[in-house]
Amino acid sequence: MRCLLPVLATLVLGTVLNVIAQDNSSVFDFPEYPPPLTPPPDQTIADSTTTLPANQTGGDPALSAAKIHFDTGVYGPTIELVHAYYGFWPIGVAVSSDERIFTTFDRGNETFTLAEVNSTTTEIPFPDEDTNTPPAFFDPSNPGVSVVTDKLIFVQAVVIDGLDRIWALDVGRPRVNGSILLAATPGGPKLVGFYPNGTRFTTITFPTSVVAGDSALNDVRIDLRGDGFAYISDSSPQRPGIVVVNLSSQQSWRHLNSHFSTVAHGDLISFHNGVPTYIHLLTAPFATTPYGSSAANAIALSADGASLYFAPQSGRQLFRIPTSFLQSQPSAVNPNAIILANQAVQQLGDVGSHLDGLETDDKGFIYLTAPEHNAINRFNPSTGMIEPFVRSPFIQWPDTLSVTSLKSGGNYLYFTCNQLWLSPDYQNGTDLRTKPYAMFRVPIEGGKASQM
Repeated sequence: MRCLLPVLATLVLGTVLNVIAQDNSSVFDFPEYPPPLTPPPDQTIADSTTTLPANQTGGDPALSAAKIHFDTGVYGPTIELVHAYYGFWPIGVAVSSDERIFTTFDRGNETFTLAEVNSTTTEIPFPDEDTNTPPAFFDPSNPGVSVVTDKLIFVQAVVIDGLDRIWALDVGRPRVNGSILLAATPGGPKLVGFYPNGTRFTTITFPTSVVAGDSALNDVRIDLRGDGFAYISDSSPQRPGIVVVNLSSQQSWRHLNSHFSTVAHGDLISFHNGVPTYIHLLTAPFATTPYGSSAANAIALSADGASLYFAPQSGRQLFRIPTSFLQSQPSAVNPNAIILANQAVQQLGDVGSHLDGLETDDKGFIYLTAPEHNAINRFNPSTGMIEPFVRSPFIQWPDTLSVTSLKSGGNYLYFTCNQLWLSPDYQNGTDLRTKPYAMFRVPIEGGKASQM
């Protein structure tokens, strides 16, 4: 057969030379990127351009006229300041449909720990001063241990259920000398329910097998469907996990004990206002450590009650578990309940900031505090993505979130800001916070998930 390769080579070379002869363009004249498609949403919502001050341009006229890209630090709906705290520093917040605002305080020298806002700058004990005044904070015969009392010792969280009733979660461990929590005694840690008029309708305590002396109950969510269940995070570094309460029988049990989803991430270095934050221990070994040891902390119940979302405070991961596994009480009847619950946890990925608060609305969004970004974002279960929601330089450590649908109209997300990383626990015993602390609200599309 006759070989055609020399002929083909000659034709190809001739074509190439012809193209080169006709192409007088630059060697750089080719597309650097493929044709542009629709960019992801919200990528420039906090971006702008502006000129720099004269002292930052060296007096050069051309540089003084240059508009430089910068971060505005703001996006989302306008935040509204609804309360300024000039007294105690706030933790929790819950808002009823008739716009009554309840809040909680740390318990050291604070004279009350559960309060109702009675003006834009003041609070009063709820339901009264007597309920907030235990006979003592420690057992005289054992000074390192707290007391048993039906009074409120240290209310970490307050929530409003679908019937507008108030639930207060009492850690049962007062704070002494700033950062030392006394050990709890059975009967001290408790979940207390109040009617709006302040009448107590239930007090649920826990056996030591569920809440031990070094447990640190942190947040609670109430589901009134069926028997009714309460889900409580235990952020103790010694025994992190989720406490489950059957509200009908008042029995309680634990799940996810020291599970990878509930433990603190010991190597976390958090950043606030751009500054890395370490903890300077005020107790032995008096050493500098990475950020905190707070384990399972923020929790939220999906609108349909089918899933519990949760996260350790010392970490940037979000987790989820079907509540059907949590509702299964470990026992001889359910011997595999613990194993099945451990296997049912879903890791939803990195959320870009450590978390201190989670909340749900009736559209299914899960709101997440982002203290490292002065922001609150939201997780969209339908897409599996984190979406930007609101950001402002005034959002200084957003702590607790509360969604409410007001009878007067409007759906709002309320949140407290307490500058926690500037507190003595983090700043070598010095309090760098600035009063007043703040409570804000922002309008949202969804309403309160009644979960009943």
